[in-house]
Amino acid sequence: MKRLTLLVLTAMLVSLLSLPLMAAEDAKTIVNRGLELCNAGKFDQAIQEFDMALKLKPNDAAIITYRGVAKYAKGQNDAALQDFEQAIKLDPKHGKAYYQRGMIYEKKENYEKAVADIKQAKSLGYGVETDWIKNLERKAAAKK
Repeated sequence: MKRLTLLVLTAMLVSLLSLPLMAAEDAKTIVNRGLELCNAGKFDQAIQEFDMALKLKPNDAAIITYRGVAKYAKGQNDAALQDFEQAIKLDPKHGKAYYQRGMIYEKKENYEKAVADIKQAKSLGYGVETDWIKNLERKAAAKK
């Protein structure tokens, strides 16, 4: 009887310890679905998927950035900007969030902030063309 009780307790402990792993895998699957929906132009559905993934991993800067990209693609620039700022706050080394925020600043013709963010993204290893940065710098200088 003691052996059976020990086996049951061990099984329960193993299942409890594996929950975070399962949640991470589930979040990854949900994010992948969101990315596929984004690529198909189904931004509302993609945002829903990213929201579901964030319930499993609420402080994941990458997921928040993906959601921001979907919002940006829908033209919801202010909501996207909030997501990128949240992602940067959670992970100041998340280059994609700086890049995306820089894109919004460029769209808003706030070229100085756009240059700062795009340069920061590049310094963090995010692929940015130097010519594009120079073009933003010219726009910033012309706007002064």
